[in-house]
Amino acid sequence: MSKIGNFTVTVISLAWMAWAGWDQFANLPQGTVENHSSETVKERLRDCSGTFKQRYECKNAIVIDTDRNSFFNMLGRIAIVVVPPMLLAGGIHLWRRRSEDDSPSDDLLSQSHRRHHRRRTSGHN
Repeated sequence: MSKIGNFTVTVISLAWMAWAGWDQFANLPQGTVENHSSETVKERLRDCSGTFKQRYECKNAIVIDTDRNSFFNMLGRIAIVVVPPMLLAGGIHLWRRRSEDDSPSDDLLSQSHRRHHRRRTSGHN
């Protein structure tokens, strides 16, 4: 059961990651990842006016904002690809641990009994 379960979780996780990776990264919509050389950003940079310092601060704020938005957009896409398989594997692991804890094997009970018995008869008076 354990090997089949691990294999099934692995296959499902890899299939999810392949499909979601393709869906999230193969055809990124325009404007998803922008930098200072993209046309949209260049247009926004042209709108900065004022003194040199004001233009510099305006352009710097636009570039930082664009980079931050691109970073969070890509981070969200990576999370869509990676987090569901991690949750599945973690959930299956916890479910197995719980089901093993609910019905301990006879071997586990006898080991526990032997340890308890040794403590009681260790000779410390």
